Formats: sequence, C-alpha cells, structure tokens
Amino acid sequence: MFDPSQLTINSKNYQVLDRIGEGSFGKVYKAKQFPNNQIVAIKIQNKITESEKILVKQFLGRKFKNLVNIFDYEEQQNLIYIVMEYCRVSLYDQIQKKTISPKDARYVMKEIINGIYELHKLGLAHRDIKPENILIYELQDQGQTQEIYKICDFGTSKELDKLQTKQVGTPYYLAPEQLQNNEQQQLYSSSIDIWAFGSVMYELFTNTPLFNGVTVVQIYNNILNLDINQKIDNLKDLELKYKNLLKRMLQRNPNDRINIDQIKKEIEEKRSFSVDRKPQFINNNFQFAKKNLDLKTPVQINQSAIINTNYQMTNSNAPLQFQNQNQQNQFKILAPCSNIQNSQQIAKPPLKFNQNQFQIQQKFTQHRQNNSVSDKQ
Repeated sequence: MFDPSQLTINSKNYQVLDRIGEGSFGKVYKAKQFPNNQIVAIKIQNKITESEKILVKQFLGRKFKNLVNIFDYEEQQNLIYIVMEYCRVSLYDQIQKKTISPKDARYVMKEIINGIYELHKLGLAHRDIKPENILIYELQDQGQTQEIYKICDFGTSKELDKLQTKQVGTPYYLAPEQLQNNEQQQLYSSSIDIWAFGSVMYELFTNTPLFNGVTVVQIYNNILNLDINQKIDNLKDLELKYKNLLKRMLQRNPNDRINIDQIKKEIEEKRSFSVDRKPQFINNNFQFAKKNLDLKTPVQINQSAIINTNYQMTNSNAPLQFQNQNQQNQFKILAPCSNIQNSQQIAKPPLKFNQNQFQIQQKFTQHRQNNSVSDKQ
C-alpha cells in the first residue's frame, strides 16, 4: 500500500502529514483537511467486513462526546478510507510513565463510563475495553486545553442481541463468562464491558494489571481464581468509595455486576467521590510491574480451547470451585458462598488449566508497544 501525500475523499481534500499507525488491516495517517485546516486521522484499509461496514455507517456523521467520531467514509479502487477524529495519545501512554491520584480519577471514570454508556445505548457492546482503546482528545478553548477521553477501535463491537460466548478481546480484560466453552454458544450481556472497565480502573490506580501473568493460561487462571476483594482491599491509598465500586464492577457472576446506569449515577454524585477536576498525571519514580507485552493483541479461542471441567460459581467475587466430571462442559452460577459454607466443595482446589487441553491460538505477532494509539483509531 502506497503512502499518499494528498487524498480526496468524497470531494474533500486532505494533505497527509504523517503515517502514525500500521497493522494487518492497513495504515493510519495524520492529515489536514482543506480549507478549514482541521486535523484528522485517516485509516486506509485493504478490506472491510459487512458487519464493520454497517458499524462505520452507524457512527458516520453522528456526534459523540466520549466515542471517537467518524467524519467520512468512502471506498475507492478496492481501498476503504475512514476519516476520524485525531487523538495524539492514549490512556495507556499516560499510565505507562505517570500515575494518577485517586482524587483526580473521578474525571477519567466519568469520561470512560459515558463512552461505554453511549455505545450501549446504540445497542452495541465494545468487547475490548482497555487503556490502548481509550484515546485522549485535546479540545482547545480560549487558550486552555481540555482533555476528552474517547473510546476507539470498534472492530470487536457486537450487537447486544447477538453476543455469544466466542471469546474476543484482550486477555487481561476478559470477563469470566467469556472463557466458557465455545462448543455451546450462549448469549452473554454487555456487562462484559463493565468487568473490563473495572479492570482498567484498577490498572489506572496501580499501573499494574489486576489479572497479570506471563502466559495467557496464567492470566485466565487469575481471572477465574484470584481473590479480587483482597487485591482491592490492599490498595491503601484508595478511597473506600472507589474500592466498593471496583468490587461491584468485578463480580464474577454477571448477574451481580453493577450496571451502567448505576455506575453513572454513583460517579456523577459529587458527594460520593472526590471533587471532579481535570486529572493531573504525576511522573512515576518507581519501576512498576509491566505486563507481558506480547499478550496485548485481541485473541479468539479455537474450538479446542475449552475449560475441560464442569465448574460452579460459589461466590460472585471469590475463586471458582470445580467438579471434575466427565460430562459436557457447562457454565453454572449457583448459590452464593454464604449459603453453602458447610459444603465440601469449598475446600476443592481452584482450576488449573492443562496446557495440553487448553490450546490457545497464540498469534501475537506484534509487540504491545507497537500497538500505538494512532494504530487503534
């Protein structure tokens, strides 16, 4: 694919300033539109699926506050051109070098959750909420810069009435229900975005993924078995209100998870959280635990990638308990742990993935650090 210097899309002229991203789909350019001199991002793709095309046209021309807006779309000579808002950095870029004070986090939380809310109101679930997919748009107003946080990369988005258990997303932020057996396709809800948002917020506060691991299998084991409440309680500098909200978002039972409207209501109540203000990111003076950067790519599990154990969820925010039976895999949400404390099942060990039984399509061809903000627009 060539690197153009000038582009005309639907009779609008653009001067290409720089190539800012590249992936298997194509390339992304920073460009200036004439005659209004607006800076935009232009994605040029070799192909587009029908579902992606429908999604782009659904966004085209609409104005969203916390979703990356799409200004134009055209197909020319077997190439697809998508003109979008230009955002210079991502939340991932920010938290790699700087940390945010909990008292400043409410602004970021409000912005991101409103973007998820806007998406869900369209009848869509994102399915890959992560720091790399949250861009920072700089709005200039009377000599001051206002940061607007916008969700991007809708390639994994799906209509809510068509959500199934096929696993799509980045390993660190997958909800437990997305890890269940692919052979029995079942519907799951938009609450997978709530789980991912909770995981992102934990990372925002700590600079470390909640469900970290060297391999995908380790990450999945942590998603299913980590003592989430204890990890959150160990955050000494985090206000109790934030801790409680994180716990409610990170319920393993999706039916117990707080919904989008409840989150918006709680965050927007200024009495519940610290004073709302533009966040100040402070340079880190420590080396924080980084992720395995090869695991940044959204993945899909093949048909053999299944949990070869029947399991039951004994507590929506506690490690899963399992029954080793030679039956068809089923995902069962049973009574809370408080109702079966005397059951012998409580003493059973957590799931251990068998590497031979759990075959992952590990097609992580790009380094996470190369997955830049521009590439995700």
